[in-house]
Amino acid sequence: MYLTVSRAHLPVPRPDAGLWFACDLPGHSQTYSLQAAAGWPIRLAPGLDRRLPVGVTAHGLLLRDDRGGNETWQLGLVLPDGQVRRLTTDTRAIHQSPTVSPDATKVGLAHNPGGQVDFVLVALDLPTGRLDSWLEGQGMWSWGAWRPDGEAAFVQHTLSPTRWESYLLNQGGELRSVLPSARRVGGTRWISDGGVLAITDLGSEFLRLVEIDPEGLHRVTRVFDLGEVADVEAVVPSHLGDRALVVVNEGMHDGLFLLDIASGSATRMDALAPGVIASDNVTTAASQVAWADDDRRMFVAWETSATPSDVYELPSGRRWTLAGDGALGEGPEPREIRYPSFDGLQVPGLHYRVDGRPRPTIVWFHGGPEAQFRAGYNPIIRMLLAAGFDVLAPNVRGSTGYGVRYFSLDDKELRWDSVRDGCEAARWLKREGYATKTAAMGGSYGGFMTLAVLVEDPDLWDAAVDTVGIADWHTFFANTSGWRRAQRAAEYGDPAVPAEAEFLANFSPLRRVEAIRTPLLVIHGRNDVRVPVTEAEQIARATGARALIFDNEGHGIVKHGNRVRAYGTALEFLTERLA
Repeated sequence: MYLTVSRAHLPVPRPDAGLWFACDLPGHSQTYSLQAAAGWPIRLAPGLDRRLPVGVTAHGLLLRDDRGGNETWQLGLVLPDGQVRRLTTDTRAIHQSPTVSPDATKVGLAHNPGGQVDFVLVALDLPTGRLDSWLEGQGMWSWGAWRPDGEAAFVQHTLSPTRWESYLLNQGGELRSVLPSARRVGGTRWISDGGVLAITDLGSEFLRLVEIDPEGLHRVTRVFDLGEVADVEAVVPSHLGDRALVVVNEGMHDGLFLLDIASGSATRMDALAPGVIASDNVTTAASQVAWADDDRRMFVAWETSATPSDVYELPSGRRWTLAGDGALGEGPEPREIRYPSFDGLQVPGLHYRVDGRPRPTIVWFHGGPEAQFRAGYNPIIRMLLAAGFDVLAPNVRGSTGYGVRYFSLDDKELRWDSVRDGCEAARWLKREGYATKTAAMGGSYGGFMTLAVLVEDPDLWDAAVDTVGIADWHTFFANTSGWRRAQRAAEYGDPAVPAEAEFLANFSPLRRVEAIRTPLLVIHGRNDVRVPVTEAEQIARATGARALIFDNEGHGIVKHGNRVRAYGTALEFLTERLA
């Protein structure tokens, strides 16, 4: 039951005071319409794959969809008769960061024609379907906020997951750099009177909300005091640009603040239970927040550790969607902990305990590595807790949310230090008397961590489950999508550089596979464009592990039926080896 609980997210306010949103009620995410809070939702343009709402245009609701989890996003419009008018025709290109223009007749976006490595910034004309090129970029680009006159827009160039550049781009292709000396600058938005807001770590360990001189774009004129102890995750201004809803990472939970931009005063929005903005690997925090047309209400997709994401109205806290009503009970809440690693570093994490007794414990490694495990809803963890397992989710070095220095501690040749952090998590559990047995589990980079800790200390682990994980860095770079290689090389190391190729080989679990004696289960999606399915196939072949490969999934198992099979099997596997 835990694996089939639905979630609602991506709120898009309708012009008639209703709401569009995404929900996986039929087993995979689709677009729904609501006339009023807690009403009966109506599914729009049903399909067999993910179909997500983007925004309101003068010609209908803009949608994006992919096929079998392949993340090759295509765009379409919902017509009055419920049919979808296809806007994009290049089925090999990813059409990402679609953003509706101020006059609602165009969509700014980035795409990679024919599946090429480099992304082009274009404006899609909705009446004709014509793509007008604004910039032939190199590498990964995305569209940001249009200028109110529609003649320019903020755009972002992503060099690596922890290095972003922001520019103002005009229709003629001219780029003006925004805060060029910053390591990270993004979330750039226009406000009233032509002002500019941005999120940046310029002069700070953490991402802060700042105002920028709109004339030069290279100077911070104001830093907003939001009392943040970590990063500002998103800022979404009202239509008038006089206020903004700001999402602040406060550790285990998010803080929501209503900012009066002129005065700089911020009011905490506390109508919702402690939780976090809904998140997954195909949406952004800003896309989970929206203002109603009248600027009097806001909608947020919000989840807690015990309840899946639903859409709520602020400031009232009224719940609009009822997708998460299938959640089973409250269950144990996590507590924030820190444990010492091999070099004395205090590693933060979340510890879920069924009761006060020592129990078999799953050490859950998050993906990224530029990510942070927080107190959101995780159906697999809820299933494990209900089955009597404890869970420890460490935020090993390299995790975000703890400042620039912390997320840089695993870069390139320091990679294996984070693996040692993972092993120290299991040792701490046993040393403190919390765990009787330990298993490693994680997805994506967390899958690599799962395999790596088995190599680092084979006797520490009683079982392991690797989901869409990296087994060999060289084969990963050879087979992953071209548009990802440069970004990943900046974090992990470049196999084309001899010295870096050597440590990438040393850090590849597949090349030390003889050390893996732990029983292992491998799970993967055949359409994964991030971590190719060949990673799963080769580690399963080398270890003799059972591999579950899903033909209609990509980077993660999201369809309910597949989730039941994958993680139901994982539960049986873990129970047999840990109970």
